[in-house]
Amino acid sequence: MLTPVTKAGDSLFIAGTAYVSHAAVFGRSSLADTDLLLAVLGFTLPFITFRATHVYRSHRGDSALRSAARVIAAWLTAQTLLVLLSRVADGTPLRNQWLLCWTGLAAVGLVLERYVLYALSSSLRSRGLRAIPIAIVAPNAANREILSRIAPQTHSAFVPVLIFDPSSSCDGVLGHVPVVHQMQSFKRLVVEAKLKEIWIIDSPFRPVSVEHLLEAFQHEFINLRILPVLDEDGSLEPSVGDYRGIRLLNLVAAPERGWKVVPKELFDRSFALVAVLILLPLFAVVAITIRCSSPGPVFFRQYRKGINGRVFSIYKFRTMYQRVDKPDAIVQARKNDARVTTIGRFLRRTSLDELPQFFNVLKGDMSVVGPRPHAVEHDEYYKDLVQHYMFRYRIKPGITGLAQVSGYRGETAQVEKMVGRVKLDIYYVQHWTLSLDIKIICLTILKGFVSGNAY
Repeated sequence: MLTPVTKAGDSLFIAGTAYVSHAAVFGRSSLADTDLLLAVLGFTLPFITFRATHVYRSHRGDSALRSAARVIAAWLTAQTLLVLLSRVADGTPLRNQWLLCWTGLAAVGLVLERYVLYALSSSLRSRGLRAIPIAIVAPNAANREILSRIAPQTHSAFVPVLIFDPSSSCDGVLGHVPVVHQMQSFKRLVVEAKLKEIWIIDSPFRPVSVEHLLEAFQHEFINLRILPVLDEDGSLEPSVGDYRGIRLLNLVAAPERGWKVVPKELFDRSFALVAVLILLPLFAVVAITIRCSSPGPVFFRQYRKGINGRVFSIYKFRTMYQRVDKPDAIVQARKNDARVTTIGRFLRRTSLDELPQFFNVLKGDMSVVGPRPHAVEHDEYYKDLVQHYMFRYRIKPGITGLAQVSGYRGETAQVEKMVGRVKLDIYYVQHWTLSLDIKIICLTILKGFVSGNAY
């Protein structure tokens, strides 16, 4: 999305619709002092919520619908805060009508703006007007995954048109892109094509020597850049961060917490508190049913890893008979598992056994959305089988998560299933936004709590 243009358009729509809606409701009368203050707050608050939900962060690859949904969520949050603040002053029916009209008109404008910009951006990209041709320097470029690895990071704004592979023994073609192996040929083709960008695909484990490139192009006005590739399967993405005033390339690092985590913390505690209050009658019914179905406590506690590997006790409704597990051994529940009670089978399939984890959220051990925590014994088993497995514990675990709404829920009998789950968890850790949390919660509700994989 064209960020400066988008910001200017948002400002215009928010301010313009405030004036138009006020004129429509109050007529030609001037703004009262209270209304003027509300107008200023209504213009300021959205850009706080927009920033908190990363509305202006580059989301290449997103559809216009996702972009529109993200800004609408942020806009409605801002207007909800404005309405609450307006209650402090003496309210009038006309003022309420004005705020409602303003909210609706601006929402329509913000959505239309994004669809127009999306269509414009797509049109320019289809004509190649925004795509910048680049040359790629990458040893072992014969690996056919290299272009697919580059594509997600260039976001279609940069198009590889030439590859230099000094490790190859001959020239060739890779996905319609010519590959050369001699520096002299590479330099000639770059100059003839008038390319202005050379990107070096570099791994800290197999660094590329750049001295000969600097020497070859020292008299040319060409940008030489390094695109870090930090791991073999591409699940971890490089990021440049500011750590205590020092700019660093993060190889493996926990997401910055600070003030950025405040919106998530507030959302988690508020959502969990409301959920507990609403679900208390259901809690009572489930508790009575469990006590009547089999002897033993209502709740089941098990140790799980939390943020940065800190161990905590997770709460669940008990779904198994007492003393059926072997000491120091935890086996995943399987289909027709004899350890599971009749009511327990129902609770597992409907995910009702997970509801007590809202208390873990209130305690601060978990989030509403995040990577699902596994039993500590399972962590010990999978951490050496699945690459970057433990990275998923760089943030608080969640009651639901991206992996769960993407089909990776329940038993993970095959390692491949756990690999798929971990990749989605890592993506969530590195791309978290408040709007993504809301989307996952909505998908959890829309897709239902029942799963055929939960035994």
